[in-house]
Amino acid sequence: MSKELHLLAFGNTRSAGPWRHPDADNSTAGVRRRLIEHAQTAEAGTFDALFFADGLNYGPPATWAYKIPEDFEPLTATAALSSVTERIGLVVTGSATLQAPYHLARQLLSLDHLSGGRAGWNLVTSFARAAADNFSARGVVDHDERYAVAEEALQVVRALWDGWGEDTIVEDRAAGIFHDVNKIRVTDHHGAYFDVKGPLGASRSVQGQPVLFQAGSSPTGRSFAAKHAEVIFTSHGNRARAQEFYRQIHAQARAFGRNRPPLITPSFRYVIGSTEDEARRAQQDEYTYFSPEYQAGWLLEVEVDVTGADLDGPVPASAFPDSTETHQTALAGYRALAAESPTVREFLYRTVNGWGAGVVGTPERIADEIEEWFTEGAADGFVLRDSGLPGQTELFVEQVVPVLRKRGLFRHEYSGTTLRSHLGLEVPVRS
Repeated sequence: MSKELHLLAFGNTRSAGPWRHPDADNSTAGVRRRLIEHAQTAEAGTFDALFFADGLNYGPPATWAYKIPEDFEPLTATAALSSVTERIGLVVTGSATLQAPYHLARQLLSLDHLSGGRAGWNLVTSFARAAADNFSARGVVDHDERYAVAEEALQVVRALWDGWGEDTIVEDRAAGIFHDVNKIRVTDHHGAYFDVKGPLGASRSVQGQPVLFQAGSSPTGRSFAAKHAEVIFTSHGNRARAQEFYRQIHAQARAFGRNRPPLITPSFRYVIGSTEDEARRAQQDEYTYFSPEYQAGWLLEVEVDVTGADLDGPVPASAFPDSTETHQTALAGYRALAAESPTVREFLYRTVNGWGAGVVGTPERIADEIEEWFTEGAADGFVLRDSGLPGQTELFVEQVVPVLRKRGLFRHEYSGTTLRSHLGLEVPVRS
C-alpha cells in the first residue's frame, strides 16, 4: 500500500435529535456506555483516532430546551477511554485563546502518557462570546489576532513538552538522584500574551509530542495550519472545493519550507443501508428525529439567524450578516449551503453536518465516494460522522471497511502503537 487512507471518527456521541429515538438510553450511565462502545467499535475497525470536537459553553440559550446535558469534557473523557482501548488515537479540542498554555500542555502530555502515545491536540481559536464569558476574558479577540495568540500559545506548549530529553532522567538509585537538572529546559517565556516559567515536570512523549491538528480555513487560518499543523480538519461540500483547498495547503506548506505537507482530513457524514432503499429509510429515520429548532438556535453562535422563519419557506437573505470578524469560513460555508437548500427546514437539516461532504447509500457507494476523494487529490482521509442513530458506526466497520480493505486503500491491522505511527508521521526532534 503506497499511500494509506486515514479514517477518524467523531468521538462525541451526544446530539440534539437522536436522543428522541425510542432505543436511546439518555441516562448518564447510558451516555457513558455508548461512548465506550463507540470507541471500541472504531478501534475494531482500525481507525486512526477518535476526534472530539468541543465548545467551551453550553451553546446559545435558544438550544437549551432541545439537547441532553451530558457533554463530557474531552480530556477527561479520553483519559477514561484510554483504559478501555489499546491502539486507537485520542484527539481532543483545546482552545489556544481561552485556555492557559501551561495547563493545556500538562493535560495533553498526561493524556499522551496514560494512553501510551495516542494523544492529539486539535488547536482551535475560540470565537464564541459565550465561551469567552466563561473564562473571565476581555471578550472575543478579533479574528486575525486570535491566530497571533495561538502562535505564541503553541510556542509555549511545545517548549514545555520538550523540557525533558532522552538523557534527562538518570535514576541513580544509589545517589538518590532521579534527574540531571542541568538537562531540564526551563521554558521561561515572556511574550505579548503569556508569561510562563515552567518546567512542566513530565518526561517526553513516546511519540515525541502529541500530534497537532488544526481546523483553520480562513486565509489566516490556512496560513497557520500550513505552517504548523500535522493534520488539518476541514469541511467541504464538494470535491472541487476540497481539491482547491488541498492544493493551496500544499503550496503554502512548501512556501514555509516544509518537506511534508499536513495530512488533510475533511468531515464526511454517512447514512448506510444494505440497499439504496434501505439507506433512504435510514435517512428518513434520521430526519424524523432531527431537531430544526436546535439547529436554528445553534446557528446563532455563528451569527446566522433563521429563528422564527417559516421552516417550509426559503432561507431569508436577512439570515446572514454582511461580514464578520469572528468566523469567516463558517459564514461563507453556511451561506453557500443556504443557496443550495430549497427550504429553511432542509437548510437546517444539512447544517447538522456543517457544510461538509456526505453520502447516503450502500457500503459500496460510500466506499466509492471515499476512494474518489482520496485518489483524486481532495483528501488524505476523513473524520467520519454518523447520523447518531443506533448501529451506524457498527455498519460502517462491518460493511464499508472491508470494501476499502479489499480495494487496498485501508489497513487490515495496526502496525504501530502510537497515533503518529497510525498517521505515518515522523517523531519530532527535540528543539
